[in-house]
Amino acid sequence: MRELFKEAIRVTNYNIILAIPLIVFIKVLDLYSLYSKYNIDSTPKFLIASITVLFMFGVFCAGWFYMVKGAVKLSKKVFVLDTDRAKATLHLFKKFPVGVGKFFLSFVGVYVIFLFIQAIATPIVYLLGVNIIGGLDTESMQHLQELAINSELAANQGMPAFIDKLSVEQIIFFGKWSLLFMSVTSIVMYLLMLWIPEIICFTPNPLLALWRSVVKLFKDFFTTVRLFITLWFMGFALLFINTFAVINPIAYIIMSIILFYFSVYFVVLIFLYFDKKYAGGDEQ
Repeated sequence: MRELFKEAIRVTNYNIILAIPLIVFIKVLDLYSLYSKYNIDSTPKFLIASITVLFMFGVFCAGWFYMVKGAVKLSKKVFVLDTDRAKATLHLFKKFPVGVGKFFLSFVGVYVIFLFIQAIATPIVYLLGVNIIGGLDTESMQHLQELAINSELAANQGMPAFIDKLSVEQIIFFGKWSLLFMSVTSIVMYLLMLWIPEIICFTPNPLLALWRSVVKLFKDFFTTVRLFITLWFMGFALLFINTFAVINPIAYIIMSIILFYFSVYFVVLIFLYFDKKYAGGDEQ
């Protein structure tokens, strides 16, 4: 397992250009979201915006994940000169349009299936929370509504002041709900961990790929759990540090770079594990 993490660092460093499409996509998505926020004022516009995001997601994921597969394949080759490796790495950009052509519809399906999973998981989380944790009483609900509509609190002090106004019981209550939400989200993330590599490497049909990836996941349960937990704690630590980096512009820029690097590393590691475990398999 340790060697896998080391090799993933090496592959990520050699193919750091994988971060470029990711950064461009996130920034374009942020700009489009900002534009939509102030210009969507009717149902038809909302539908058009939703379809646009769906297509953007399909194009990016199809092209980018195919590039990641190419990077993992490239890591198996031996290069005498660094210039040869650099040229081969730059050729990964040529795989982006090829991936779009092959897997665009697959990732449109991924988007739709994920929305369906979310629609199923949301009421389950709510029912679990209500039965295990409970709901807010009428007095607490009224208190929260008063805080929410307090314009002075929202304009001048923001979330820290909002939390400061909550009672200890309310903070514990929301903490329990956050823990429940985080736990269910983590379980779903684990179940979907091998879904994308399965699509790119073996099964373009997203629904069939989901089933096959879950089967693979549980066939090597202890290894995949250890892999996921390690990545989970790494990601949690970085996000925790990032919350404090917001107060300093330079620290925020540095943490943004680290988070982009970790995102590429995370995906490369999953693909590398999948490649080592199943690339020689006979599953089609």
